[in-house]
Amino acid sequence: MPDRNQWRDYSLAGLRIYLGVIFAIAVYAKLEKGPAFVSVLNGFLTNFGLQNAHPFYQRLMSDMIIPHISTIATLVVVAECAVALALITGTATRLAAVIAMFLLTNYMMSKGLWWWSPSSNDSGFFMIALALAVSAAGRIFGVDALLARRWPKSILW
Repeated sequence: MPDRNQWRDYSLAGLRIYLGVIFAIAVYAKLEKGPAFVSVLNGFLTNFGLQNAHPFYQRLMSDMIIPHISTIATLVVVAECAVALALITGTATRLAAVIAMFLLTNYMMSKGLWWWSPSSNDSGFFMIALALAVSAAGRIFGVDALLARRWPKSILW
């Protein structure tokens, strides 16, 4: 029977893989849309984000994000894909979790939500990513275990 630490490690590995699958599902939908994803994102930000986002974020969207929507859409897809792959395989898990936290924070801000919003799955995913960022979740069933043996002082794993 596994001891307490093993249960903790297995639980963190499960959360890591779960969050990776969530990001994989999200990015798959974006990839399936192909170039049309740029229009979908622009429509969401223009029709929903500019009306519902926090005031400081509305300004960021109108001044920086929407004028560069094609680049932003590409960055979102690349980042989500990288996060999904890294979390599922347990590679550079802490870095992937920090990137996930950045993405999720932006998603929440564009919807006018905060980290403690009870109706936001993004805030729940953010908290999972936070737990992964401060733990060694990639060392169980992940590539980080091999990387930690090779570079034991790195904070990435």
